[in-house]
Amino acid sequence: MTSCGGDKAKPTKVDESFLTLADVTGTASLKEDTPGVRVINVKTKSFIKQNDIRAAKNKALELAKVRAVDDMVQELLPSETYNREYAKINEYMSKNIGNYIVATDINGEKKIFNDKYYGISVSVKVNRQKVLVAIQKDLKLINKAGSSLVTVITSKKGIDLSSVGFRFSDIESALMNQLQTDLNQRGLTAMDFRNAVASMQTDEKKKKAFSQISKEQFMAMISGSKAGDAALNKQVQESEEFYSTGLTLLKELAKVVVEVNIFAVQGNIRGNVSLSLNVTAKNISTGTGGAFANTIVNVARAGGPNVIASAMITGLVKDSYEDMQKKFIPQVIKEMSTISVGGKNLTAYELVMKGFEKREGRTLRKLVQSLEAENLRYIDSDNTVPGIISIYVRFAGKPTELSDTIMDGLDKQQITVDEPIVSPKLRDLVFVKQEKPQS
Repeated sequence: MTSCGGDKAKPTKVDESFLTLADVTGTASLKEDTPGVRVINVKTKSFIKQNDIRAAKNKALELAKVRAVDDMVQELLPSETYNREYAKINEYMSKNIGNYIVATDINGEKKIFNDKYYGISVSVKVNRQKVLVAIQKDLKLINKAGSSLVTVITSKKGIDLSSVGFRFSDIESALMNQLQTDLNQRGLTAMDFRNAVASMQTDEKKKKAFSQISKEQFMAMISGSKAGDAALNKQVQESEEFYSTGLTLLKELAKVVVEVNIFAVQGNIRGNVSLSLNVTAKNISTGTGGAFANTIVNVARAGGPNVIASAMITGLVKDSYEDMQKKFIPQVIKEMSTISVGGKNLTAYELVMKGFEKREGRTLRKLVQSLEAENLRYIDSDNTVPGIISIYVRFAGKPTELSDTIMDGLDKQQITVDEPIVSPKLRDLVFVKQEKPQS
């Protein structure tokens, strides 16, 4: 750093009256009480117009909702998709923000930036599932496989249901319909194994082979068994290549397979019926996914002379599904809402330059624009508040890395500033200009 007479710039005296978002604190209050929601804590601010604190507070709260939903989107999307479409995402989500917010609670609030802005620290409870549905169905930014699952009903060989007056296929259909209806209503795509297999028949050379896959073969592929060890037809036994290709295609089709394995259905002379089953969910989208949810369900219904078999089936299935909903289904929903991604997202930041005159805004804008790269993009600037020039950017990386990048750029222009306060939760980086020494 150079200066007149070789002296270093004098450090700026601490201005205790100048508060920033870092000074707005509070204890988070909202809790993540269900798997379908996320509580995201953010800090935002809004310019106080005509001394209207209430309006500024409401605007800051709206900005907090948008910020929280954007954070949720970043958790659900691969970084390359988010970085490519962030403008489209922001426009759509901002217009429909009320659809995704469950609750908000302001943890702290005060005037900041020389009392020109109103800052708040707020907890926002976001409906993760609704955000997932929006970016998949409305914005079409998630591959269908990311929200698709296959449901399969299996049973022990030779299970005899004649004693209770109905067939295994009756229970199979009822359970399948219950599972798929509920999961589809939650914004997921639930298919049975036959529809899943049929949907893979895009290659004419493989169409005939895939059309003959049985339920046992389907589950054998999911479990990773070798073709020769499974109860497979001759065609599949002779083709390990086909077998491994089948699992590859399944991974492209769905993320999770839910298997309901019926252990036993028993009845007695008085018409009482009980149902025992084991339900397991397996993540097949990654090589290390495996089973992530499992539960055993035992339910029973009291019979009688006027009870018909179809009513008993409906009751047993209803009771079984109510048991699954306590823990198993929430685990499935949570797994379907979590998409492993790599890379870094381009996150919105505001560079607050304090102590600069309006005429210096052009220099600061050009400086930031000269630093643009794959991980740093200039968006816009604002010089409406005297003594403060705000520059809006998007940056892929930690706040400390952005701070260092801007500080290095300012150093090269011989502009001396105090190092800003940084925190993973802060999106405002305040650079206070140091006074030049007297010659």
